[in-house]
Formats: sequence, C-alpha cells, structure tokens
Amino acid sequence: MGFACVTGAAGGIGRATVARLRADGYHVLAVGRTLATLPTGPGVTPVVADVTDPEGLAAALAPWPALAVVVANAGRCATAEVADAAAPAVWREVLSVNLDGAFHTARVAAPRLGPGGRFVAISSGLGKGGRAGYTAYGAAKHGVIGLVRSLALEWAPRQITVNAVCPGWVRTAMSAADLAHHGWTEAQAAADIPLGRFVEPAEVAALVGFLASPRAAMITGQAYNIGGGEFTA
Repeated sequence: MGFACVTGAAGGIGRATVARLRADGYHVLAVGRTLATLPTGPGVTPVVADVTDPEGLAAALAPWPALAVVVANAGRCATAEVADAAAPAVWREVLSVNLDGAFHTARVAAPRLGPGGRFVAISSGLGKGGRAGYTAYGAAKHGVIGLVRSLALEWAPRQITVNAVCPGWVRTAMSAADLAHHGWTEAQAAADIPLGRFVEPAEVAALVGFLASPRAAMITGQAYNIGGGEFTA
C-alpha cells in the first residue's frame, strides 16, 4: 500500500489514525515533537518533527520521497476571549499549529504525493460554527477548510484528493484538558450532542481511513462532520 504520514501522532486522534492506516496495510510515519510519546511497532516509524518548522519537517521526511496518504492532524486547543490580555499570544500559538501547520504539511506533501494520493486535514465542527472564547481555534479550523477546498482544485489535475474531517467533541486527553479548563464535565458537554455521547478517536480514524481508500477516489474538496449531530452544516 505504500507509506502514509500522520502528523500529531501522539494524540488521541493521531494514534487512532496511525492504527487505522496500519491496519489498512500502510507503513505509517508517525510524526510528532517528542519521540517518547509517539506510537511505535511493526509497520510504524516514529518521526520527530514540528509542523510549525517547515524546514525541519521537510528534513525529517526527506528519507521518504513518496507518500500515498498524508493526514494533517497536528492541533492545539487554547482559548481566550478577544478582550483578554492573553488573546494575542493564544491567537499566534493556535494559528501557528492548526493552520500554518496544515499549510506547511501540505507544502512538504506536495512533491511526495503521486496520482491517487490522499491528503486529509483534521478541521473541527468549530471550523463551521463558533463558540465563545474559541476565536483563535475557530478561525484556524475555518482556515483549514478553506485550505482544503482550494488545494483540492490545485491538485485535482494530479489526481490527488484533498478533504477535511470535522470532529465535534472527541474523547481525547486534549478534550479532557479543555473541559477541565472551563470547569465542564463530559456529561454537560454531551448534553448538547443529539446522539448523546462523545466521538471515539477510532471513529474519527475510520472516516479518515475511508477518505484514504480507493472507495473515496471521487471525493475531493469536502469537509465531513463527525460529531453525533452537534454540527449539521
């Protein structure tokens, strides 16, 4: 099946996506900033790189000139209202990882993806909606969808598909930290989800796996929600 690359591989969605693509037959490059936190095992190569450092990312992936699938998953959640003193720093940090990081990943992927290649970016339900205090996060995730829609047209002549996955609340350490920061419980957050529960990382990974598969050969430029009905646009 060739090589797949997953950024943000140390997190919940990243680890689940590495496992999904490995099960689908790919040799997976698991990219993250700290070697000790990255998944390992047969068919998985940990790669230390930071998506906010495009030169470093390109150098780390240089030994693998050909990739079949690239998943831009690296993300950071931090919140601040616009009037807060911390807002400018939060804005820079969140956009640097979530939006600039997706752009840098696409730039590094561009010469490595051939015909039939797949690029999947992890956006968010907040890439289509909004939530008070999540100005930077929402702006970054809206930007990821814009990136995907334009890139799909750029790469269509090369027969490369580009899509986004937009999770709602997912049961991960990042979500748990976000809940704790706001003093919310999972039950309180789940009360706003029509299907009544958080998404499991493996369910997000299954959608990524589908978009990476031959069955999705004619799907490009799309942004798929997976949030139990919390976001429907």
